[in-house]
Amino acid sequence: MKNPLLKRLPRELKSDFGKYIVIFLFLTLTIGFVSGFLVADDSMLAAYDEGFEKYNIEHGNFTFSSKASENDLKKIEKNGKVRICENFYRDEAVDADLDGNEEGTMRIYQERTDMNLVCLMSGAMPSAKNEIAIDRMYADNNKLKVGDKLKIAGEELTVTGFVALPDYSCLFSDNSDMMFDAVKFGVGIMTEEGADAFGTTHLEYRYSWQYETAPKDDIEAKNMSEDFLEVLVKYGNVPGFIPAYSNQAITFTGEDMGGDKAVMEVLLYILIVIIAFVFAVTTNNTITKEASVIGTLRASGYSRRELLFHYISMPVIVTVVASVLGNVLGYTSFKDLCAGMYYGSYSLPTYETRWNADAFILTTVV
Repeated sequence: MKNPLLKRLPRELKSDFGKYIVIFLFLTLTIGFVSGFLVADDSMLAAYDEGFEKYNIEHGNFTFSSKASENDLKKIEKNGKVRICENFYRDEAVDADLDGNEEGTMRIYQERTDMNLVCLMSGAMPSAKNEIAIDRMYADNNKLKVGDKLKIAGEELTVTGFVALPDYSCLFSDNSDMMFDAVKFGVGIMTEEGADAFGTTHLEYRYSWQYETAPKDDIEAKNMSEDFLEVLVKYGNVPGFIPAYSNQAITFTGEDMGGDKAVMEVLLYILIVIIAFVFAVTTNNTITKEASVIGTLRASGYSRRELLFHYISMPVIVTVVASVLGNVLGYTSFKDLCAGMYYGSYSLPTYETRWNADAFILTTVV
């Protein structure tokens, strides 16, 4: 038989509509934003971690004051138990808005086919001498679009595409810098002919290396890099030596995303306590207000269990509806919003949205 108490729920909702709509919006926004953030953070962190293998990222890089001979490189590879590839670059002044003033630096690399492979975000890779593919974040910050032109060292180049480089997920021009600058510093990819046209004035002889056996952790990586440096100094002057574990352009992004997740989870725990308190006070006030009604219902034969279920029904209904809507928003609008926050700070590759069980349990089940 249909429970007569169910007829009281619409009246209760109507009489306390303002209270329940505030709770509903608070729950929806909390669940939506936190789940969206955790889903975006987890998905992008997974793409970042997988990028080490997918884009064959280096275990470190070093710079010689002059180009090393093929014979020396073979000896270094043999004695250091590593594999080495050229990763030469040039730092050239750039005029991004074509106003005649050089307002930044573009670090130009040639196309990569071995280590630190390029992720093409949009457009196409350069195929001509006067074309360049630039970092997506630098392009956003300087309001550049595919097809636009910019001047580098006085030469006008056409932007053919936007890229993300795994060894520059965070745009540090110097590893000793306190903070990165993605407005006045960018990286770009050109054809070999196009890069060579800038001459050797600003050419840096950087080489990337990978160990034959990858280190298990940072401690082992530190010991291996110290041994490798001892080998390097025998074959030339080494003005620059940066193992991957200490390269801010590589590691800063992952460390920041991991820290953000911990902060967001702590914030969620605080919000859970607040929501629980709000529901407790709301339900208690309702029971106090309807004390006489409860007495009548008890006298009519309703058990404590039936009354308990009745008075928690509306909070539960509000929670369930808010949870469904919050998760829908979390995996759509809020997820894209949070991903956009990361893309606005870091040069990350394309990511795929992943189901996050922890986000669902924390924001909905709990």
